[in-house]
Amino acid sequence: MLAQCSRYVAVLAISIPLVGAAVPVVAAQSSVFGPGSPAAAAAESAEDADAADDSVRTFRVMVRGLLDQGRFADLDALADQLRSQRLRFTGGAWRLHVLYATLSTPGSETATDAEWRAQISMLVQWLQANPTSATAPVALAQTYVRFAWKARGHGYSDTVTPEGQALFIDRMESARSVLEASTTSRLCPQWYRQMQAVALAQGWDHARYAALSEQGFANEPGYYYFALAELNYLLPKWFGKPGEARAYAEQIADTVGDADGDAVYFSMAAATNCCVRTEVADLSWARIQRGFSIVEQRYGSTNRQRNVMAYLALRAADAQAAQRFFARISGDWNRSVWKTKALFDASRSGHAVGRTQPLQPDMAATISAGAID
Repeated sequence: MLAQCSRYVAVLAISIPLVGAAVPVVAAQSSVFGPGSPAAAAAESAEDADAADDSVRTFRVMVRGLLDQGRFADLDALADQLRSQRLRFTGGAWRLHVLYATLSTPGSETATDAEWRAQISMLVQWLQANPTSATAPVALAQTYVRFAWKARGHGYSDTVTPEGQALFIDRMESARSVLEASTTSRLCPQWYRQMQAVALAQGWDHARYAALSEQGFANEPGYYYFALAELNYLLPKWFGKPGEARAYAEQIADTVGDADGDAVYFSMAAATNCCVRTEVADLSWARIQRGFSIVEQRYGSTNRQRNVMAYLALRAADAQAAQRFFARISGDWNRSVWKTKALFDASRSGHAVGRTQPLQPDMAATISAGAID
């Protein structure tokens, strides 16, 4: 037990030497994060629960309070409960996923490096208090992943400084070291999700990445975040070729099967095609609608999801469906979807608001339409 703990403490240093060949690091072709968004890993922000939901906010405050008070045993017990009971929020987001999102940041988007190091130190204290924790190593690794993206930034590769690139490499390797040092954490689905984040950053080939995803699904078939991550990996801006992401979306939804597969399909569409540009063309609008209906029947829907559906309906040139969702939304527009109220108002009315034009169908994407069957 002491030996395992010492391995975790060894990675507390922010920079660690790399062993063997240099690790290939992704040079992102474009930013996938909005202004002020946490740079956890590609598309991570799209995976989160509705931040405006009161129950999500209350949960995050509670989790942060437990960490700040050093109540590590309570955090371990909470995570064990969330894993075993597979608890979700309204809209289907896993509470376990939100727990890790909360534990892996100092709590402020403008946190200094000193505050990030203090966060890491607190998580190492947790590991020292319970070296067999399944949760603490994953939280520590996810913190390193987010800290790595903070150093690199979100822009084109030519905007990354040599210092930022070096810190990115070191911190990602720290995340990987923490994950590989833990055996108990492999019982947790988020271990595989964070190893996916490392794999993206270190440029693993697709066969190796896909094998990791399969291991994750074998661990927890319902943890749809594995699919979101691999879909992102297959976008042309990362490692995919045109058409590969769409083929994967169809394949993984078919593999999951039936209603569960349609629900995953909706989650993939919401994560990649809303709300700046269409990342995966030719997704089936009928299947997206079926997937949303399944999610809503099982877990209810969030205001953000209803806004997403109005947005995707307009992009799919389905004005009738869009108006049904606008009627449900009323005036409760979501900033992460529409960016400005002018775009929301123009899109809802079909008329320009000042210089803001309504959202137009995405003809270039050619989203596949069709009736729900």
